[in-house]
Amino acid sequence: MPVHSGINAMPEVHVLWSASEGQVVNAGVFVFALFCFWLLFPVAWALYRYLATANHRYTLTDQRLLVESGIIVKRVESLELYRVKDMSIGSTLMQTIFGRGRITLHTTDASCPTLLINAIPNAMDVSQLIRNTIETCRAAKGVRAFDY
Repeated sequence: MPVHSGINAMPEVHVLWSASEGQVVNAGVFVFALFCFWLLFPVAWALYRYLATANHRYTLTDQRLLVESGIIVKRVESLELYRVKDMSIGSTLMQTIFGRGRITLHTTDASCPTLLINAIPNAMDVSQLIRNTIETCRAAKGVRAFDY
């Protein structure tokens, strides 16, 4: 059932893209834990990082970008796409080796002015999908970006 939240609200119909952070962001942690396996703390730390990354999920709908995180206590950050002002793409050496990248969104959202979508596959394609969805959402809501 579509959700309507206002006068010009578009019904949120379907998910356009969804992915999780890649475990490559934890490569250093895993190597450190492997060399220090005889210590309990590094192994527990690596396990915590593994679970935190496995439970970090990004979902792009036709109106919002949702970021779900948390192992036991879940947190969901919702970003209205028409609020995105700028986007940049980059990657670390490890992410490049494993074919992953990160997208940084600069927004006008008060609770999340900068959002990092980290270690995702096909970052260039995903950024283009996000850009197209932002433009569609802005056109549907009649929103224009202004620089001060």
